[in-house]
Amino acid sequence: MIAPTRALVVEDIDNWIYILDRAARRAGASEVVVCKDLRAVEDALLRARFDVAILDVGLDPDDNFNKDGIKALEAIRETDDGSTRCVLVTGWEGGDRLDLHARAQQQYGVDWAYMKEKYEAHQVIAKLTELLEQASARRLSQSTPMANLCAGVEPFMFEDKLINTLFPTGGVKTVYSLVSRLLSSAIPLVAMYPSAPMQHGEGGTWVGLYWSRSLATAMAIGLASAGGWHQAEDKNKVPADLRRVLGANVEADLIESVRERNVEGRVWELPGLDRDKFAG
Repeated sequence: MIAPTRALVVEDIDNWIYILDRAARRAGASEVVVCKDLRAVEDALLRARFDVAILDVGLDPDDNFNKDGIKALEAIRETDDGSTRCVLVTGWEGGDRLDLHARAQQQYGVDWAYMKEKYEAHQVIAKLTELLEQASARRLSQSTPMANLCAGVEPFMFEDKLINTLFPTGGVKTVYSLVSRLLSSAIPLVAMYPSAPMQHGEGGTWVGLYWSRSLATAMAIGLASAGGWHQAEDKNKVPADLRRVLGANVEADLIESVRERNVEGRVWELPGLDRDKFAG
């Protein structure tokens, strides 16, 4: 599973949307999401995480202080734990732009800022390339797959339950290694049920439903002792424990299977589940 690199462009002028979209793609972004106002930004942030955000300060012509772009930056910081690399851009001709950029840097951690009249494509593309390369490592350094997996449950309680039922060779280290290999490209995750993110099924499998903001899709995650998966069974067949959680009307497509010693984890994509089904 390879997470896409995703760029957010917050801009309301069509010519600049084209310019910034093209720059982000040339820098290596595999997906570019364009938002023209704050409401669109807030909706986009619910559905996915972004490696890089390029924000125009002057989105609202009726706002004499051109704060709409700053509000979008604030919304990003409320949801991303500081992992999104942010570039501030403005063509605003009134007020002290340098002061505005400085304050944004101090309050929200802007990584770079430039003015539209001084736009140079090669310079912007080079900077975006640098930020995209750094974003993945920065995101992983601020969170862990296991922390995402256990959602609102205290980590030690969650670990204890898994260890007691999976009996992994190597204990906690094996479970952490497995979860990291399975989910590093999928975090951040939003659990459907934060107070009980994974359930222990009758068949011995731990299963949970999550929204991956990295992959922008719903996922089912399963952990079990290697023998608990009934190896003779077709891997593409949805286990009974997962089917009970999903219900009859949701399809599950297996996209990843990882084994670490005597424990195996699997991930399914759930194309029939929308983001609004998940907490957070």
